[in-house]
Amino acid sequence: MNTIASRRPVTLHGLWLRLKAITSWLGFGWGRNLKLGDTYRLGSSKVRVPLDSGPIEITLGLNDKRLHLYPETRIDERGRAVRNGNFIISDPNAHPGRIGGFLRLTPKSWFSLGAADALQQAIFDYPAAVDDEHLVVIHSRDALVFRNLSDAGAAIGPAVADLTASRTSRFRRLHEVLGGPIALLPAADALALIEEVNQLMRHEAYRPRSDLGVPGGLLLLPRAVTPILIADMHGQIDNLLTVLSQNAFLEAIEEGSAALVILGDAVHCEIDGQLREMESSMLLMDLIFRLKLRFPRQVFYIRGNHDSFSEDIAKDGIPQGLLWAKELSDQRGTLYLRAMEEFYRLLPYVAASDDFVACHAAAPKTTVSLPMLVNIHRHPELILELINNRLRRANRPQGYSRGDVKRLRRSLQLDKHTPFIVGHTPMNREETLWLNVDGITNHHVLFSAHPDHVAVFTRVDGVLVPLVYPVDAVSAIIGGLEEEDACQVVRRSSRAGREARHA
Repeated sequence: MNTIASRRPVTLHGLWLRLKAITSWLGFGWGRNLKLGDTYRLGSSKVRVPLDSGPIEITLGLNDKRLHLYPETRIDERGRAVRNGNFIISDPNAHPGRIGGFLRLTPKSWFSLGAADALQQAIFDYPAAVDDEHLVVIHSRDALVFRNLSDAGAAIGPAVADLTASRTSRFRRLHEVLGGPIALLPAADALALIEEVNQLMRHEAYRPRSDLGVPGGLLLLPRAVTPILIADMHGQIDNLLTVLSQNAFLEAIEEGSAALVILGDAVHCEIDGQLREMESSMLLMDLIFRLKLRFPRQVFYIRGNHDSFSEDIAKDGIPQGLLWAKELSDQRGTLYLRAMEEFYRLLPYVAASDDFVACHAAAPKTTVSLPMLVNIHRHPELILELINNRLRRANRPQGYSRGDVKRLRRSLQLDKHTPFIVGHTPMNREETLWLNVDGITNHHVLFSAHPDHVAVFTRVDGVLVPLVYPVDAVSAIIGGLEEEDACQVVRRSSRAGREARHA
């Protein structure tokens, strides 16, 4: 089964190479300090390159595979690329119009580049000449350290890479796709939009019909559609816009080969001091509705526990569910509030394909089956578990466990190693993605509301992979593009006026 946990069998020679890599990482021998000016063929000794060396081209073997290593940056409100201390390893020859992957090298971390890792093999498509363990790359405190492990050898040298041009073009395309500025819609326009979306939802694609003749509680994506899974954005507008402007996600959505699947809880900010703020939630839902209307078969929303006006939705004593209802009613009227309630009623609760299953919160602890998920209106207790429950803990004995995850996979006739992805329960406040949580293989948690970085799951070369991106100030950048375009229009108008006067 192709999952992020898959690995090739490791031979005794492979184990020796791994041990060699680890001892190298721990610092046995300082290695040679090198300032890259030209291509350097690596020998058996470590080489240290300053962190500020710029993009580096890595060649595995005798030009068998080329990779680029470059500083990761966040784009700020002025469109400037700001380094964040991490490095990215990517394939410069990957098709620019296809969803791809990369490796992130964080401070004090390391990678052994080679074909033994199924994730790397999917991302980089290593040829046969690349060894299972070919080259170790270490991000030490003051240098990038390279250690060749292969008889075929490796080389490093300066790379030429334009890291901003493609992002700028995607920002412009995203603005065109959204059909307007990143701003709240007028009340009448917002009502018309959500009513159109609700009409689509009554006939939503990929959802088996319930016995009521309407789309049921299960979204079944065909294998041909690449998932782009995000969860729990909680009003963080730039997190959604960052995902849409990265990789080839937007291109794949436009051509119909991928689908954005939001695992609930787009609303209700969770940043300290902003729990009562609801405008960002309203704007984020406007953007999701615009996307849904434009791409009805490529954008889907799975219901979460915050997708409600219930008085039970509260954080730190602040009744966010009630505040959400009041804000919508005050700003957009009772009809809009009712339309949002209808949207919530029309949502599915589980998304699945043949290589993943996902919901907002939890695997059910009770009996579950495909017909039950389709006819979920008959099983309110199942709804509550899918959107509310959390992992079992000493203070939460009713939480779900490894056995419940296995049961959910079996109910959908999925392989026992199929990734199960949820949001709802971040493990800490520093990260956005957690893998194999609680020691449950291929049980992963996404939390896409971190203000600095946002995680997604997607499929690359048949393998479901996690990717994390620094959050760019996309809304401000697009606003700047609008001002720039407006200035260009004014300049063209002024020039045309001058030319007319001189004619």
